[in-house]
Amino acid sequence: MASTYFAELHPAFQRWTDHPQGGYFVAGAVLSLVAIFFGVVKHLTSIPTPKVPILLNDEIGNARKRALEYCFNPRAVMAKGYAKDMQIEYTYFGGPPEYVIHAIKANLTGSLPAFTPLLHGMVKKNMPNVLGLYKDWTPVQVHDRVLRLVARNNARVFQGTAASLDEEWQSASTGYVLACFDCIRALKQWHPWLRPLVYRFIPERAAIKDQWAKGRKRVMASMLERKRKGGNIEDPPTMLDHLSNGRNEHMADDVEMQLLHQMTLIAVGTVTTFSSTTQAIYDLAAHPEYVSILRQEVENVPRDQSGNFNRDSTSAMEKLDSFLKESQRLNSPDLTTFQRAAVADMTLPDGTFVPKGTKLEINTCSIHADKDLYENPQEFDGLRFYKMRQGPGQENKYKYSSVGREDLSWGFGRHACPGRYLSAVNIKLILAELLMNYDIKLCEGAKRPPNIEFEVLCSPDPNYAILLKNRER
Repeated sequence: MASTYFAELHPAFQRWTDHPQGGYFVAGAVLSLVAIFFGVVKHLTSIPTPKVPILLNDEIGNARKRALEYCFNPRAVMAKGYAKDMQIEYTYFGGPPEYVIHAIKANLTGSLPAFTPLLHGMVKKNMPNVLGLYKDWTPVQVHDRVLRLVARNNARVFQGTAASLDEEWQSASTGYVLACFDCIRALKQWHPWLRPLVYRFIPERAAIKDQWAKGRKRVMASMLERKRKGGNIEDPPTMLDHLSNGRNEHMADDVEMQLLHQMTLIAVGTVTTFSSTTQAIYDLAAHPEYVSILRQEVENVPRDQSGNFNRDSTSAMEKLDSFLKESQRLNSPDLTTFQRAAVADMTLPDGTFVPKGTKLEINTCSIHADKDLYENPQEFDGLRFYKMRQGPGQENKYKYSSVGREDLSWGFGRHACPGRYLSAVNIKLILAELLMNYDIKLCEGAKRPPNIEFEVLCSPDPNYAILLKNRER
């Protein structure tokens, strides 16, 4: 019956559409359907941004209470933002789990007095080969060279001497860091719906897989060395040792878990260190008036019997410490801090409702440029924090590795970076050795390079060259 009805209707419909007014109607109907289609698509693909007050400025007027309220919220409720920003399901570039953080705080930080002279010896040995030797002023791109210096030091701390000498591991670890950021940028060019498909075809993701394959070989070799020795790889113990002993003994023979640990440590332990070191070198070249001041301090700090710096040495580098903190204030690796997303609906004590999926973050750069906190905040003052530490009771407040509501570069509260003490030691050792062995300045007519900003990430220009020349000593 339906077919008969359509057969009767079709000729009439055909005659009607042939009429001029009927044609206009059909054209209008088609355009309406197209408009509706695109409207539905736009609605479905749009990502709503709930209007939730970041940092609750109006609801909680006291700045300290706002910071504490945010920082000390349960980690499980506000943990998703970092993973989303770093595209962790595709890059594996994530933060360490709680037991790794515990090992860093309880074991690694306490080993830094033993590690410091050892790491300085490595910097002294590696810098001439990695950074180069120059009789005359020579333009040098230091970005990747600094990364190699940091990676070698971290390899000793994380896996042992054999790893620090393994060129394939160095290639894998430094390559992984660079490939992750390339992959993050590439994936974020695509709509989230398409990323599960696109990631399989982009070369940046293939590079990450290649680095992990190389890393697996090195980790297996380190695990075999540890088993052969019947205990720690060497002294002071590595992070691989700490993550295979005591409460972590059940993971001692788990290659994939130990590989994940090592690549995660590279991700969190190398990026900030080499980025901040490079930024400080750019600032040193842009402000040569600090070279002699810092060099004199470095040359006069105490050393151990082997002529290497120890923890007393790095602690005595107060002016260099201030210079590094000022460089980081103006060039924080993250434009925002505490990138988190609520994984469940939550209501704060003041009644503010935060819907599931809401992303919250703190505008770090605005705090670091606040004229109420810093005099002439847009100007670079390498001794700013050194002078601030001269006040009564301020000796420890403004250290490079210290955290506070006025400086969120390392985070705040229990979310503060647990590896910042190792990072500070590495950066000071590299800058101190650079000051003692090289003269440094900008290329003729050049200015300090602007940072490369992508979403909330802030990186030094990898292609920028400064002038270096070995000192006559």
